[in-house]
Amino acid sequence: MIRHADGYWAETVVRSPDAGGEWHLGGHWAASPEGALAWMREQAERLATTLDPPADPRGPFPTTVLAPVTDGSWNPGLVFAEWATDLGYQQVQRRALREGRPVSVNTRGPDRLCGLGHVEVHYSFSARPIHRHTTARRLLRAA
Repeated sequence: MIRHADGYWAETVVRSPDAGGEWHLGGHWAASPEGALAWMREQAERLATTLDPPADPRGPFPTTVLAPVTDGSWNPGLVFAEWATDLGYQQVQRRALREGRPVSVNTRGPDRLCGLGHVEVHYSFSARPIHRHTTARRLLRAA
């Protein structure tokens, strides 16, 4: 039996076991699976551009400081850029959310943190249905 969700919580989290930290980059309450996935897509595009900026002379970084990722290297920006354009897979995720299951997009890659040097970083976009307790729903309607 599928219970109707009261909404969907989507968030972006970055973790580094090497650095012993976890950073919440953002969260969003959506009324529908479509809204949750649209927010995730916007965040994926933003983070993809940040992690893998285009080699554009008009871009924010001089082309001399950008180097292409070598084959076999982790490229979190590319993972998120590809997910953001994979509407077929997002349809599968939309269906999972409607059926009450959480979804996520995850990748990892190296980064350099001041004072720690090179560390492994895990990136995650996720969304999950939220079901409020029946009593809480009654109280919210009464307010």
